[in-house]
Amino acid sequence: MISSSQKSRVSHRRDASHAVGPESGRVAILCGVLFLSGTGALIFETLWLRLSGLAFGNSIWAAALILSSFMAGLALGNALAASSRIRRWRPLHFYVVLELFVAFSGCTIVFGLPVIGDLMRPVWQMLWNYQPALLGLRFVVSFLILLVPTTAMGLTLPVIIEDPLLRETEFGRAIGFLYGSNTLGAMLGAILGEAYLIGAFGLYGASLAAATTVCIAAVIALAVARFGAARYVVGFKGADPAAHSKFPLSFDASYRPPWRLLFVSFGTGLVLLALEVIWFRFLRLYVASSPTAFAMMLAVVLAGIGFGGVAAGAIHRRSRPLNRLLPLLLLLAALATLLSYLFFPGELIQVRTGVFDLRWWEIALLSTVLMFPVALISGVLFPSIAANVQASVGDRMNSTGITTSANTTGAAFGPLIASFVLLPGVGYQWSLIFCAGGYALLSGVAALPSSEPSRKSAVRTNSSRGELSEQLNLSGLVLIGLWVALILVLAIFPYGRAQTHFEHVSRPYRVDDKGHVLAHVVKRIEGTSDTYQLLRRDLFGEPYYYRLLTNAFSMSATNPLNQRYMRLFAYLPLALRPEAEDVLLICYGCGVTADALLHGPNVKRMDVVDISKEVFRLADFYAGINYSNPLRDPRVRAVVQDGRFFLQASPQQYDIISGEPPPPKMAGSVNLYTEEFFSLMKSRLKEGGIATFWLPIYQLKVEESKAILRAFHNAFPNASVWASADRDWIMMGIKGPGRKIEASELRQLWNDPRSGADLRRIGIEVPQQMAALFVMDGEEIDLITRDIAPLTDIYPKRLTDELWDDEANHRFAFRYLEGPSAFQRFLRSTLVKSIWPETLNESLESFFVLRQTRYLSEMVGSNELAELDLYLRRSHLRMPVLEVLGSDGFRVSIAERVAKKSQPPPLETMQDLVAGTLAQRDINGAIRLLENKKDRGSFSLGDTFLLIYLYCLNGDVDKAEALAATNAAAIKKDWFVDWLWEKLQTDFGFHPPENRE
Repeated sequence: MISSSQKSRVSHRRDASHAVGPESGRVAILCGVLFLSGTGALIFETLWLRLSGLAFGNSIWAAALILSSFMAGLALGNALAASSRIRRWRPLHFYVVLELFVAFSGCTIVFGLPVIGDLMRPVWQMLWNYQPALLGLRFVVSFLILLVPTTAMGLTLPVIIEDPLLRETEFGRAIGFLYGSNTLGAMLGAILGEAYLIGAFGLYGASLAAATTVCIAAVIALAVARFGAARYVVGFKGADPAAHSKFPLSFDASYRPPWRLLFVSFGTGLVLLALEVIWFRFLRLYVASSPTAFAMMLAVVLAGIGFGGVAAGAIHRRSRPLNRLLPLLLLLAALATLLSYLFFPGELIQVRTGVFDLRWWEIALLSTVLMFPVALISGVLFPSIAANVQASVGDRMNSTGITTSANTTGAAFGPLIASFVLLPGVGYQWSLIFCAGGYALLSGVAALPSSEPSRKSAVRTNSSRGELSEQLNLSGLVLIGLWVALILVLAIFPYGRAQTHFEHVSRPYRVDDKGHVLAHVVKRIEGTSDTYQLLRRDLFGEPYYYRLLTNAFSMSATNPLNQRYMRLFAYLPLALRPEAEDVLLICYGCGVTADALLHGPNVKRMDVVDISKEVFRLADFYAGINYSNPLRDPRVRAVVQDGRFFLQASPQQYDIISGEPPPPKMAGSVNLYTEEFFSLMKSRLKEGGIATFWLPIYQLKVEESKAILRAFHNAFPNASVWASADRDWIMMGIKGPGRKIEASELRQLWNDPRSGADLRRIGIEVPQQMAALFVMDGEEIDLITRDIAPLTDIYPKRLTDELWDDEANHRFAFRYLEGPSAFQRFLRSTLVKSIWPETLNESLESFFVLRQTRYLSEMVGSNELAELDLYLRRSHLRMPVLEVLGSDGFRVSIAERVAKKSQPPPLETMQDLVAGTLAQRDINGAIRLLENKKDRGSFSLGDTFLLIYLYCLNGDVDKAEALAATNAAAIKKDWFVDWLWEKLQTDFGFHPPENRE
């Protein structure tokens, strides 16, 4: 028998069916309201997390705790909705108040977090030696700061769905449309904030834009509430005429929670957020870790969830059919997790040694294939679960609140489990498989028979029972089919597929264009925050250098070119402050700079700070010339911490601070290049202390390099820039005026056996070459940045994601590496006059010219034999000779060691042996090696020209002429041959062969 209340509801639904148009219009307007709310909320979330990282640290633990604080606040808001009823207030009015509060508190937090970070600095320093307490306090403070606005955010969806305006709309339909619209708004916020607002208005301006968006949503909601107010408000007030509390919420939870469904909601939130972390980690093997790339990936996930929610609303008519679909949807999610990975189109992405030039549509394509299917199913799942919870609980706000609270709580745990358990424990591929298994487990839970009574049960006729039985049989068959498909996929799953993706990253460094193997992977680590691959390149069977790949980027290497500027980060300040005892290195990399810093004559303590413990774990895998693990030195203390927070929280003062962080355009790195960060560096220096920092101008647009220079100079009035013959520039700042170094003090580094050999090996063979590294001082920085705004925390988008212009960078660099003008700037510099001993200025211009020559040779090429002639006859330096012959100190050392074990020396070592003997000005020795190579039948035309030249240089012009005549048929007439014959004829009286073509 049907009760009168049930008859009333049936009649109400029948009447409502004739008002689809007005109902749809009301739902559409409120969907628009939540769309705007989602846009503003996501922008706020992005800003809060970014600024919280600056205030409380960006280490993996700190970031996880800050994210957990955010999710905990949302869960608390949902929990309030789950356990309360709205009294006296109309829900839409309460919603308006919540949104206005979010707008106000959101902006307050954005403007206040930098101030709070500064105020908390003495507290961090006081607790520095009590790390657990420090970590706990950071969580508590961040939680309390984010608690209020996130709680309000968590209340908005449950409150708005309680409004009588939506009572004529089926709950499942309403929750699907509202949830989907809110998530689609968040998708827009993810793109809009990162792609436009932060760049155009900075963080503060973006927060005001977010607040404006939220306020517009509130105004529209208020207008909707006023429309037809009499009809809806009267009905609502009658719900509880005895209520007298002015507070809109009254705690009243008299229902029995449907624990099985809530467990499914918790599990889906946990698995999806864990998957998001795993997906992002995997995509970083193909996509640059830039802020825009992350925004694009997040937008794809949110788009899938949003469209899934809207789809659920569109197809939803009754709760019971979707209840039967829950196990099917969860199994589909499990299958989609595996299949989207198996069909990932990584082969469409061209292998390259840099991934900053990946276009936005390529990022969108990769993200869509991998993440969109599962995100779409997840978007359908949440409204379906909520509708089934509402069938048991009854009250719309309570149902939405308790479902969302369970889902959000799971989402808080998901990233923690993925980052700290799954990824470092089993790697990304098995993590995906476990997540698929998680969906399968939840499908089994959802398929269990429910013992929870439904408040929407109705009397069914015999025919409807028969129809239900047929539907159950059909869904059961589909469920069995999906289980069979999942088991089949797992059975045939290519478990070695992960190796393919790792090899995609390392291939440009492992093999050359012809497929010849150059290097091999020594160690691979899937850590808590990144994937690391350490490659070793061998030369003549011995280790030559190592390269550290972080995700898809070559983060550091020990090749000779990199060793030069990395060691100069240490030797430049050690030369100018030889009394340095306490040093700090921010970012360990391959340990090259750390090794050089320990060569300081008076260094007693060195702190090495890196955000990744895996980087420290790899330190024992390096082996080779002039390298020993610096972390094993008793003077060294390794600290796993965000470098910026270390400067904020550590009370230690240092003589030298050096930083070689990831490239500025990598995600999270920009805040290590801002004026505020450089000011922190200065605050941790002793008076007269020196800071050096990396400026890779070849990875930046010229204006961006200038923005960083402006920021550095604002922090260090006594600033300067130094560089070798490349575009890896070194910014150096001195706290205070500094002091003039005596020539004898400066020469200590070259006189010491360890540091002297190290300096000569990287091409800084005499103290004058240190001076010839000078590029510009603070006065020149002021001149070239007078119209450039500095890079700051509030305006991080002054570094864009746009590609740099190599030609413009070359013109900018050459302007300051051009020898004579650089020498004149050096002589005029007030800074140089205050720190450099004038007694070492004799013959200094030639070293500036040498730097210019080597730079042009590397950038645009040169006549190598003309360069060699210049170095052999007008210089006593070793390294330029080696470089022009394609060798270096490391290659020569290996070649000499191999040659001692085998006589005659292996042919592959001959080029480096010749270069080594010529670098020592042993012309006779080089001639003997070339003649030996010729006798063994491995003699190129280039070797012929070199031997002809050396014969002439050694006074054996007759031998040179005879060799030229013997090879006359092979020597083709071109500009180089004409130059060489004329050169030899002019300088040595050489007579070219007459039968040249």
